[in-house]
Amino acid sequence: MTDSLRSVPPIPFVLADWTVDATTDRIRQGLTEHKLESKMMAVLVYLATRAGEVVTREELERDVWHGRVVGYDALTGCVTKLRKILGDDSRRPRYIETIAKKGYRLIAAVNPTQVPQVDFSPEISPSPGGMPRHRAIPGWSIVVVAMLAITTVLGIVFKNNVEHAVLDESDRPSIAVLPFDNLSNDATQDYFSNGITADITTALSNHSGLFVIAHPSAASFKGQDVDVNRAAGALGVRYVLQGSVRRAESKLRVNAQLIDARSGVHLWAERYDREMRDVLEVQDEIAAKIVGALEVKLTEEEKQRTARRYTVSAEAYDAFLRGQDHYVGYTREDNLQAQADYQRAIDLDPNFARAYSALALTYSMDHSFWRADPAVARARALALAEKAVELDSTSPQTYWVLGHVHLQRREFASAIDAAQHAIRLNPNFADSYIVLASSITYQGDAGAALPLVRKAMRLNPRYPAPYALALGRAYYFLDRYEDAAAALRDAIECNANLLSSYVYLTAALSGLGKTDDAGWTAAQLRMLAPEFKVSDVNEMLPIENTERLTAMVDRLRRAGL
Repeated sequence: MTDSLRSVPPIPFVLADWTVDATTDRIRQGLTEHKLESKMMAVLVYLATRAGEVVTREELERDVWHGRVVGYDALTGCVTKLRKILGDDSRRPRYIETIAKKGYRLIAAVNPTQVPQVDFSPEISPSPGGMPRHRAIPGWSIVVVAMLAITTVLGIVFKNNVEHAVLDESDRPSIAVLPFDNLSNDATQDYFSNGITADITTALSNHSGLFVIAHPSAASFKGQDVDVNRAAGALGVRYVLQGSVRRAESKLRVNAQLIDARSGVHLWAERYDREMRDVLEVQDEIAAKIVGALEVKLTEEEKQRTARRYTVSAEAYDAFLRGQDHYVGYTREDNLQAQADYQRAIDLDPNFARAYSALALTYSMDHSFWRADPAVARARALALAEKAVELDSTSPQTYWVLGHVHLQRREFASAIDAAQHAIRLNPNFADSYIVLASSITYQGDAGAALPLVRKAMRLNPRYPAPYALALGRAYYFLDRYEDAAAALRDAIECNANLLSSYVYLTAALSGLGKTDDAGWTAAQLRMLAPEFKVSDVNEMLPIENTERLTAMVDRLRRAGL
């Protein structure tokens, strides 16, 4: 915790029969005490400040995760573990109630209080009998100070992380595409406006003369009344593209404007009223106009690639966008629906390369997250990824997916080749740097992986959990365990259910000799996966150096696994 937080008297609050001390991330019930992960405490405090109210998932992700791109399971995992520690039951809740398709509500009583434990009191004076006693505080002061403490915690834990990122200092113009507004008066069309935003970002990022922030980072501003200068500063860019989409049956209206955030000048603006079948042409025109406005020179290869479209079928493209919307849900049900949507896109256009590569990712997810038959899932993923490259060898997305699939199959040399090819085609493609860094790390050159991860994080400053995991993994293999632990805690904050982050963090803490911390992290791992055994590490993590694998297993055992 920070010094500014410790300056506030750490008077806790009481949640039903638990005492919650947010300054130390601990909760206590009688003689039982638990230390919570910082994000778990942040979620609990946030719910406590709005006790009895329905708090949406979007609000929690916005304020607790500061708009960071997190897996769907990050919040669910925090709430699940909170319930286990509190002894709560989701079917008959006493503390946290799930409101279907909305969010959560804290239903237990919340009271500020002065608690007579020495650990929680900042001011202790000797009593006549020599035993410590607590200085009396008026009841109204207790309420005020406790609420100040909670407010201060929220101010520190939830402050919007919009410090200015480092502006790209190269000669390339730097740009972010903010989420296009859905003006269709139909929330079910969000997938369409999201998809158009992502694909315009992709079209721009294919130009080596531009520095383009990855879509997930810019998407963290969705649903906000965005100040362009603030957004540009947070993302570290000079130019911002804003827009809106209105879709009505077969008609399409797209508005777009390019703004120089430094001067506030609108460099270009246009409105497109077209038929739905022209949606890809509109995206191409917008990208071309921006490239022209910023005076970006295209290579011959980029000119040829710009002339190609993903698909000739508007229906196939719509099915693909629906699949993209489900894919980022990160649940097994969403993944299955994404598979169905991508397959429909392929049925409508058998030459739709990106649909094949997207479908390959869903099969890779099947194995990685839900333990599908590895032989079947990996074989299917590889066949689809290779088909995508065969159909479109100019698409960086298809090569990135091929690299990801090879990485999952422990075919590191092939993964490196594919990721490097994707980067040659699109130097702005952040995810490709992560695949490359991970493959190089597992091949034994973790030092070379570090600048690749940093590059990815610069391109995607509000990066998701796998980026922090890749950084922590590289530090771990360099025996820089303090740095590894910091990065791996960041990964867990992004996604509380990413099992491999706990494995590496437990091993790193054990390597540092921090037995208590390693044991606590191991307990979190067991809570997340009760069936986990150290013998599973070889299947879970592609560590081919037997000495390193043996050392990791030994450290996990020393931590109590």
